[in-house]
Parts: sequence; structure tokens; C-alpha cells
Amino acid sequence: MVGGTIRPVSVGLARKFYLTGIFTALALSAIAGCVEGQSSSPNNAHVDLIAEERAFVAGRYLRVGVLFHLDKGWHIYWQNPGDSGEPPRIEWKLPTGLRAGPIEWPSPVRLGTGTIIDYGYEDRVLLMAPIHVLPGLVPISNATIAAEVKYIVCREVCIPGKASLSLAIPLPADQSVHLAEWRRIFEQTRSQFPKPAPSNWNISSVADKDRFILSVKGSRTRHAVFFPLEPSVIENSAPQDVVPTDDGFKMTLQASDQLLKSIPVLRGLLVFEDGRTFRIAAPVAVHAR
Repeated sequence: MVGGTIRPVSVGLARKFYLTGIFTALALSAIAGCVEGQSSSPNNAHVDLIAEERAFVAGRYLRVGVLFHLDKGWHIYWQNPGDSGEPPRIEWKLPTGLRAGPIEWPSPVRLGTGTIIDYGYEDRVLLMAPIHVLPGLVPISNATIAAEVKYIVCREVCIPGKASLSLAIPLPADQSVHLAEWRRIFEQTRSQFPKPAPSNWNISSVADKDRFILSVKGSRTRHAVFFPLEPSVIENSAPQDVVPTDDGFKMTLQASDQLLKSIPVLRGLLVFEDGRTFRIAAPVAVHAR
């Protein structure tokens, strides 16, 4: 339902429920098998745990990250995976006095064709997280940061993966030699983070029947892509028509068949043709009819 209108379930929606149900059942079954058999990463994905600094500093953050190396054509998923799949899950096991923050997600890419579109990453991606070292913490020697990582890697088929990773802090000599390279990876990943929308932008949206009209005043373009932060808000495979206006642009987004109630805010990323990416939160007004 968008703007108070309830729509019947379409053939396309039924097909997506069918595909999603099959995918979920197979994935959960396979993940259970992985846990029981203590399986490691699939051959088409290699996973490492890396750090940006060699040692802890009390009262500051140490950033660590799970680094995925993916074979050509294979991908993992963003926090909103799109029409299928699941994002990676990381369970941290930390010494007393350390607290892990949430994953910091780089900008994703669109994956797939036709009626099934996903959001995720190919080639190499770092999913980093801040580890807060509490103030007054006595210097730690020979501490270990550990992470249990569960993910799904896909091409024509999807394979669940599970990795048990650990990292000694301070870094031992055989890993300290990698620190300069790791820092470059962290810095490169930061450049891929979405930025806050500029303060001079005026962003709003209107729910009009089966679509959202997203309006941005303050930046003109003919080419942009919207990535929804929450699943089942827009039809991911539908065209996103962009029309320039005198002081910005408007984008038409088809509402998802699975959106059963109105939403107050349209949240997501706006990605421009030149690669600039911004986080937006557009209040949703209902078109008066």
C-alpha cells in the first residue's frame, strides 16, 4: 500500500515469493550443513581479518575489517541485498574492555538483469567496523580479536560460506609487514563510503499511487541511481526515470508490490554518473487525489 491504496498480489510478486522461498530454504539448509561440518570459505571467496593499526590505544578506536577476495563474476551482498540473497553477518569475540561498532558499508553496485536485481560487491571489498578501546584500559598484550563470519557468495548459483578469523594485537612481526598495504585498503574503502547529502540540498518525495517521486533541489543531473536502504520499498528492477528541473532533478521510482503500508521517509543512497554517492532521507508526502 502506498498512499492508502491496497493492491492485489501480482504474478511478478508471486514469482518473487516463490524464488525467495526456494533460495532461503536452500541457503539455510546449506548454512546448517556448513556449521555442522565446520566448512571453511568456498573456493571462489577468500576472507581475511585485517587491522588499520598495529596496537591498541586506550580511549580511541581501532578499525578492523573483514576483507573479501572474490573470484571473477562472483559477488556478496550489501546490507539491503535486493531481490535475493543475504548480507554478510559478523559475530565479534573480543577481550574485556573492547566494544565493536556496526559494519561500515561501502557503496554497492547493481547486480543481475531482468526482473531480479540485487545490490552487492564484486572483486574485493572490505567490511570494516570500529573497535572502541575503553578509556583507562590497561595496555593489553597478546590479545586476540576474533570474528565468526557467515555470508553467501553467488554467481549462477549461491554458496554459503563460513569463516573463523582471528588477529593478534599488537600485530606480530609476520603480519606487521602487511600494515602499509592494509592501511591503503582502509583508505581506499573510506573513499567508497556514501557521504551525507549536502546541506544546501532540499530533498523530498511524494507517494503517488504505485510510485514515489523523489525530488532533489540543489544539484542538476540526467543520470543517477537510487539504492533503497530498506528492502521491499521499490521495485528494484524497474527503470528509474530522471528528469532535470530548473534547480535540480526529479526521479520516478516504482513502489514494490511487497510494500503493504505507507512509509514516512524514503531512505537510501543516490549514486551519480561520476561515482559520487550520498545518503538521503526524503520525507514522504501522500499525493492528494
